[in-house]
Amino acid sequence: MSKKLSISLFALLIALTAAVGMAFAKGTIKIVVNGEEMKTDVAPQMNNNRVLVPISFVSKALGADVRWDQKNQTVSIHTKSDVQEDVWNQNLNLRGNSWADIKNLIALYMVGFDTRDDALIRSITVEGFDMIPIGGMYPSIIDYDIMDARITKDSVIVQVRVVEQEEQLSGQYWDIEIAQGKIKSMKLQHFDINEYTVFPGLTYKNQ
Repeated sequence: MSKKLSISLFALLIALTAAVGMAFAKGTIKIVVNGEEMKTDVAPQMNNNRVLVPISFVSKALGADVRWDQKNQTVSIHTKSDVQEDVWNQNLNLRGNSWADIKNLIALYMVGFDTRDDALIRSITVEGFDMIPIGGMYPSIIDYDIMDARITKDSVIVQVRVVEQEEQLSGQYWDIEIAQGKIKSMKLQHFDINEYTVFPGLTYKNQ
């Protein structure tokens, strides 16, 4: 991530470094992200030579997705620059052009899904594939990330994290099985999401 902010995460608050705190000694505390002064709903507070600001504000300013887990009383933060979890713990030996073909096939499916292009979907999936969008029955894909991949005897399985919106946001992990240049099958696992930032300035929220 190219944006920089001299802060470190601490529970639900963020503590600015002491060096930055010294700059605030003679005036009002200001938060600057990538050279732009940011306004917060809750004013920063000085505590033991540390300046505290809401974690949600700073994370969103940096383009991160912030989620609150009510059951476990925890905050999770996701950015595209985060080191991703190795879901399947498999080292892949794929040539660059082979991976490009897989990645582009997934991108084509996303386009076909969003545009309800039945012909495109059928051209890149095996006969009998049953996740073909029809009319307005499917939500729009807000964003997606490729999380991991693994090789089986006859195919490659790619896990894709997808954020969709119809009336409300929804999150899914798609395990896409690819064989002989076509999508063979797909397994879905849902996860809860109430707010998602595609990039700073474009955030979707459940009402």
